[in-house]
Amino acid sequence: MRGAIWVLNIFATVWGAIGLAGFGWPAKAIPMVISVILITWASRIPAPERTAADSKRIGRLIGIWTMVEGVAIFATFALTPKLGIPDAAVPILAIVVGLHFLPLARGIPMPVYYATGLAMIATGAVALLLPGADRHTATGIPCAIILWASCVAIGQRARRGVLF
Repeated sequence: MRGAIWVLNIFATVWGAIGLAGFGWPAKAIPMVISVILITWASRIPAPERTAADSKRIGRLIGIWTMVEGVAIFATFALTPKLGIPDAAVPILAIVVGLHFLPLARGIPMPVYYATGLAMIATGAVALLLPGADRHTATGIPCAIILWASCVAIGQRARRGVLF
């Protein structure tokens, strides 16, 4: 649970910085502050216990799908400029990241990841419909909020003692 909270907040900070890139450095600090607050809050919640077998299975699952995600991310950033659509890379990245949450939701199981994945896919799809100049903000800020909301949902589940 704590590992998920950390990872989600690190990437929420990155998405937030992408979304606020046009507003300068002071604005880009906002996502970091929000993430630090959420990590601090979640660190006070007792982590549910997992068996060694569950931990190993989950680690393998996350490793496999993160590798698939990494290949798709690399392909996105390699191909979008060659296809003449470099401003589509960030929304496509949101779609790729969203898709990677779906097998994790089933395999861990972590039901909140279904909502996380579908919301990120929808965010990326909607951002692709916008003018190129608006895509970073329209993707980054909502994706950060989605990941922060997922952290809160995971923390609330852990607070209730729900492991999966």
